[in-house]
Amino acid sequence: MLPKKRSDFLFGKMILRFEAIQHCLVPSSKTFNREEKEHSIELVNSVLKQQSDSAKLKLTLFITIIEITGFVFHGKAFKNLTNDKKTLVLHKFFDSPISLFRKGFWGLNTLARLGVYGQKQRHENIGYQLRGKK
Repeated sequence: MLPKKRSDFLFGKMILRFEAIQHCLVPSSKTFNREEKEHSIELVNSVLKQQSDSAKLKLTLFITIIEITGFVFHGKAFKNLTNDKKTLVLHKFFDSPISLFRKGFWGLNTLARLGVYGQKQRHENIGYQLRGKK
């Protein structure tokens, strides 16, 4: 089992918040077995270790804003919403007139996809072939 250290970005409740977003953005992540889930967390944490504390703080705040937006518009934390309501919340950031929210969405979207498509053992399942291989 992957050790969850406080020094990792995805730790404790942040894992649950991130996974709720990831499941909405990349539905195939819902079917992860334990190993795939841990590998996803490991991939995201390894990328974020290279980021500044300021960038990680901004990401933490953005994920918190997504949680709060779930409360404001639907009366529940984002992670407790139905898939349709989660999609509505995320579209508010995707289509936001505030460029910082759009940038935050795309950064988070990239991390969510990295955790899925960055797993080489899943490439065959999703039909991905490395360039140069036939």
